[in-house]
Amino acid sequence: MPNITRTVCDTGGIFKPGSKSEFRDETLNLAGADDLLEGTILARDSVSLKLVLYVKAGSTNQNNIPKAVLPYAASFAGGDVRVRVAIKGEFIKERLVIDLDQNDSNIDGLVIDQLRAVGLTAVNAQQLAALDP
Repeated sequence: MPNITRTVCDTGGIFKPGSKSEFRDETLNLAGADDLLEGTILARDSVSLKLVLYVKAGSTNQNNIPKAVLPYAASFAGGDVRVRVAIKGEFIKERLVIDLDQNDSNIDGLVIDQLRAVGLTAVNAQQLAALDP
């Protein structure tokens, strides 16, 4: 009799199933109104010490060094807003987001290494196109 293989489509969030994460309440500073996606990577401004949007090729006050991940989608009016962010954990790489791109297309080895250096581990996962019937 052949073996039965069951493949499950993971429709979960950004976290690797079964992983443990740490969270912290922080202040996020936005220049203007923005809709942030779940999994948006954030950096810390070296002057104000507030979180800002991560910019891969950025050079302003260390905005090119990832420090946290926003674990939910939200709309913000801009200015200083309070957020709860993930500061440690394992994430599905394909679900992490650079705000400028609105996807993970520019998350390469450099970004993955930067994330890992602060305890944010990006892991690859095979995502299926549909749920099992």
